Amino acid sequence: MRESYTRYPRAILWLLREGTVTIGGSTPDSRPEFAAEVRPFYISKTPISNVQYEAYDPEHPRSAASPHDDGPVVGVAFRDALGYCDWYARVSRKPMRLPTEVEWELACRAGRQGRRFFSDALADLYVCDAENSSGVLEPLQANKPNPFGLHGMLGGVWEWTGSLYRPYPVNDGDGRDDPSVPGRRVLRGGSFRTPRADLDCGVRRAEDPDARHDDVGFRIARSL
Repeated sequence: MRESYTRYPRAILWLLREGTVTIGGSTPDSRPEFAAEVRPFYISKTPISNVQYEAYDPEHPRSAASPHDDGPVVGVAFRDALGYCDWYARVSRKPMRLPTEVEWELACRAGRQGRRFFSDALADLYVCDAENSSGVLEPLQANKPNPFGLHGMLGGVWEWTGSLYRPYPVNDGDGRDDPSVPGRRVLRGGSFRTPRADLDCGVRRAEDPDARHDDVGFRIARSL
């Protein structure tokens, strides 16, 4: 008998329409700006939570930095995130993966031209960062979503993407987002430890795929 994914805490996936997104331009390693076309895809409304991840790996040690059931899981390596995607694909019978960094930036910018989707005056409503977190992660769905209905796109946790870290411009169709290809992977979004001045839809960070940090998590995606 097949497992029913309704037995498990489930991520809510939002469908994002195809579009063109401006990538880069915010930091020296993310220049020059370039336009990228993105096909329709689904992405989870929030990063994967502790209870969602623990359904896959009950032995995963919950971090004191994110103690709540609905708080984002942290301390997961790139390969751990891929393992969750594979497991969730089996139980849901739908292909799951990590978003590419181009998809991630389209989701974060949410149709806005600027590098943030909120004004400085309203930042506390949207982000969990070094200025308001007190060093602990609260459930990110308590913050206001961006215009695409996604919570925690900036601040909260750095998020694994499926993309290899490489100079811009990048092309999601060039095969280098294959998770079996060795190399450092792109993290996006900043975290609850990131200064607010550094939060930006274009900021990226390279990380070894085996690294585990208590401010790094992930969200899932699937192609339409």
